[in-house]
Amino acid sequence: MCDKGSVKKIMEKIIIQQNETKTIDLMSFSDLEIVVLDDAKLTLKILSIGNEDNKKIHIELNQNSSLEVIYADFGNGNYNINSVVDLNKIGASCIWKLASLSNNKDIKQFDISFNHFAPQTKAIMDNYGVARDESTLIFKGINHIHEHCPLSETRQNAKIIVFDQFAKGKASPALKIDENDVVASHGATVGQLSTDHMFYLMSRGLSKKEARQLITLGYLKPISNYFDEDKKQMIHQAITEVL
Repeated sequence: MCDKGSVKKIMEKIIIQQNETKTIDLMSFSDLEIVVLDDAKLTLKILSIGNEDNKKIHIELNQNSSLEVIYADFGNGNYNINSVVDLNKIGASCIWKLASLSNNKDIKQFDISFNHFAPQTKAIMDNYGVARDESTLIFKGINHIHEHCPLSETRQNAKIIVFDQFAKGKASPALKIDENDVVASHGATVGQLSTDHMFYLMSRGLSKKEARQLITLGYLKPISNYFDEDKKQMIHQAITEVL
């Protein structure tokens, strides 16, 4: 049975029991520690809207446990989100999906790392971001496959669109591989808003503002598909309000 809850208050530690399947929704939390025991499944959905500050997330995955993190970051302020996922036992797996929007003069940094401590573990990360105005958006992280962890798979993918002249985007995915029989890859793309896309949309009758809004929604709004209808509306509003 799936236990689904919505948590809006501070949470410090969560233990997902053996064979348990759980979905947790967070809108506000401090440093977070999670342990997912054998054969358990956790879906962690984080929606960040409003003023935010620095946070640390540490997650431990055990035998044949699985974790899916859906992180929709539309908060305001200068902050660093540091997340470390330890895949401690054979068969552990993690999927991480992040969408982030920075604007004004905000500085946001996401340090997201995976440690493969056991064979046949898997970690996949996809980060998408848009930097506007004079803001800075940074994606960093290290995927480390340790010795004696064959048949493991790890991947990082980071993409940032820089909308304005004084906005900055930086993507620095890194791999550390101490085992031969593995699959590992990473990719990073940081680029200006495509003038060709803007020209095409504006030639179809859209204003510059409407074209920018459409591109941003197309890039970031897909993360909302993982949330319920109320939060989908919140995400849509959070994006459109700053455009």
